Amino acid sequence: MVGAFGLVLAVIAIVFLVWRGWHMAIVSVVASLVVIIANGMDPLESINVSYMGDMSAFVGSWFLLFALGSVFGRVMGDSGASAGIAGSMLRLVGERHALLVIMVTGLVLSYGGISAFIIAFSVYPIAAELFERADIPKKLIVAAIMACPATLGMVMMPGIPSTQNLIPASFLGTDAYAGALLGVVCSAVMFAASYAYLQWEIGRCRRRGEHFAPSPGEMLSSPEDTDTPPVWACFAPIVLLVILVFVLQRAAGLAATDAVVVSMTASVLAGCALYRGRVPNLKRAVCEACASGLGSLVSVAAIMGFGGVVVASPAYQGIVAALMDTSLSPLWQGYVTIFAIAGITGSAIGALNIYLGSAAQTLLATGLDPAMMHRVLCMASVGPATLLPHTSAMVAANQAARTEVRDTYRYVLVSCALLPIAVSLLGMALGAAGVV
Repeated sequence: MVGAFGLVLAVIAIVFLVWRGWHMAIVSVVASLVVIIANGMDPLESINVSYMGDMSAFVGSWFLLFALGSVFGRVMGDSGASAGIAGSMLRLVGERHALLVIMVTGLVLSYGGISAFIIAFSVYPIAAELFERADIPKKLIVAAIMACPATLGMVMMPGIPSTQNLIPASFLGTDAYAGALLGVVCSAVMFAASYAYLQWEIGRCRRRGEHFAPSPGEMLSSPEDTDTPPVWACFAPIVLLVILVFVLQRAAGLAATDAVVVSMTASVLAGCALYRGRVPNLKRAVCEACASGLGSLVSVAAIMGFGGVVVASPAYQGIVAALMDTSLSPLWQGYVTIFAIAGITGSAIGALNIYLGSAAQTLLATGLDPAMMHRVLCMASVGPATLLPHTSAMVAANQAARTEVRDTYRYVLVSCALLPIAVSLLGMALGAAGVV
């Protein structure tokens, strides 16, 4: 009981300290110590093995991608390419559709196999230009960028090459396109609901007289004076990125992460070549962008370290065992267990791995359609993983946008947590009715 109380207290500590503006590295260590003390764990072993082990594993896996993503965003922004994309999009669809442009861009990039972490850095310069020109308050920008990559672009759309969509395939014998009709229906509902909600919030902000304001120290180009590259050159690096990721995965058979690293490198080099002379000091811009990206990586990795301590705690193991031993139907048991694990750890990947690693064969023995289970369990993992402000992708998005969690969280909570939970329940109902 004390151990479980420690988990709750640790989460409360994270929310409080994040709200007070403490750095995520400090927040994660404090929360980890709360879990360690409440569960009677060895402090040195827990920090050195569980915390540092998971933290260092994440840094090793994402080091290049965070650096490349940050450099890509900086080159696009400093060269005027982001402003060119924003201007051409607004001329095409009008300022009132700025949100639609951002959401579709995020969806296309996520469908191309690019993670939400990298999309946060890559899309932000374009989103900032669009928000500035459409005069939309910046506190909505993280929700707008993440609305698709962190929900339907992660687990709902069939064929998404995300880790979350591939984990069930390895356990259930399905593929990335499992539950295609179910996924498409839920994705359409999710997209429409997110768009409607965020447009409603934009309207509320305008009625209150709120306007776009850059973050302290942030320099954005003037909409009237921006000297942008030709339109084709503005879009070329992003088009190259999406096409290369797809080709390298499908034709060359590269793993998703390797494909994105190669593609991001090619896109950064292409941007540097295309915009040569437009970035005032390319060396300085690249170095500063690397430092910024790696700073964000440390913040996100720190939360992964906290997750490692939580997973190693006796209280957590007891909670998972109790959930696995409930008398619920197999599908509901899986939904509830994944929901709870994702909520505690803030990790959809961890929730799917932990549950399916021990229950996949039991699920398959029930006779339920594996494709339906694949899609429903995927959707069960994403909403609770973003319920709390320490979710890794949201930490990265706030770092990229230079925004504070306390300003952006309420919009992320609805668009990336509450709405996906509602849609996942709809998916359960559709799956039970035979829609696959």
